[in-house]
Amino acid sequence: MLNRRSLIAATLVLSPLAGGIAMAQNQPVVGIQTVTTYSSEGRITAVDPNARTVTVTFPNGATRTHQVSPAVANFSATRIGDTVTVGFEDQLTFVLSNPGTPTPRDRDRRGAAAVTSGQTVTGVGAAQSVANWWIVGVDPAAGTLTLVDPDSGPVRTYKVTTQAGRDQLPRVKVGDSLTAINTQVLVISITPKV
Repeated sequence: MLNRRSLIAATLVLSPLAGGIAMAQNQPVVGIQTVTTYSSEGRITAVDPNARTVTVTFPNGATRTHQVSPAVANFSATRIGDTVTVGFEDQLTFVLSNPGTPTPRDRDRRGAAAVTSGQTVTGVGAAQSVANWWIVGVDPAAGTLTLVDPDSGPVRTYKVTTQAGRDQLPRVKVGDSLTAINTQVLVISITPKV
């Protein structure tokens, strides 16, 4: 039998649950993983065979260092000063936000520390990169997102790589924001320019 006390108790128990359900519907979608490939011309300015990295200076003056995929067989032939076409594979993991939802500001933080004890050195490094993108196109059937950096930059189409991410694509709308929470850009080809 329902009495006033049990009705109040039920209201107190169910209210947070109802609020939680409503809030869960507005929660950001985490973990939309994407990949795209593209190429750019540049000049090799540094090569580190041990770390398997290459530093490229692009025609606009930007200089970037990237990991080179083990699949790049000609990496050992790469020389400083070579003008090349570099193929990239850009992998991103995003959090989706609806239009008007505040997003974190872009940031790129890196840190490292080392501790010595006698002859032993122990080190640790960490990196956090957060970047925001705008959605300018979405194709759930093809499993793709077309994005642009709000501060300018090329428009790129990314393939959503996981089934869980593809399942979220119908929720994605043009004008939504994606915050990249994990970025990996890998060099997948180095072709000398003649």
